[in-house]
Amino acid sequence: MNPLWPVFHDPAYQPALRERLAFHWQANLLMLRRPRDIVLFTVISFLPLVFLIGFQMLFPSLYEVSLDTANPSPDLARLVFTTLVTFMVFLIIQHFAFVAALNLTYVHHVRTALRRRGIPLCPRCAQLLPPHAPGSSCPECGAMESSARMNDSGRVTSNDDAAVPSPEVPRR
Repeated sequence: MNPLWPVFHDPAYQPALRERLAFHWQANLLMLRRPRDIVLFTVISFLPLVFLIGFQMLFPSLYEVSLDTANPSPDLARLVFTTLVTFMVFLIIQHFAFVAALNLTYVHHVRTALRRRGIPLCPRCAQLLPPHAPGSSCPECGAMESSARMNDSGRVTSNDDAAVPSPEVPRR
């Protein structure tokens, strides 16, 4: 699990934009059929907002501006600095929460959509599997699943399909 951005598929597989949009669309439809995934994604995505509100409730003096009677113009420098720092920290936490939500609820739908399109892909680590050995285990993680096979039936190739090089299997 990559904390900066989810790994949807092997970097060696580089589909065209149209193909990427198509399998992400299919993955979105698969995810919409799973209410548990939608709820979990939403809860994880909104957790940083709860932390932001809690932080502002714990330290309200950081976000107040006092008006002095001798100097009627408020000094906003401290408030602007505090707001910018809080916003930047919130964005960083929000990004990590979003990536965690994607990893937990969406990545497996993308891999399922790719396997349904006939891409031989390991469902655990997204490594491209050799198409000539559909029942073999993954060379990267050793996972073996019957659904991680090459499925050529029903798939129509187009000019937008990228050539998928088969990865070399390490010799023992």
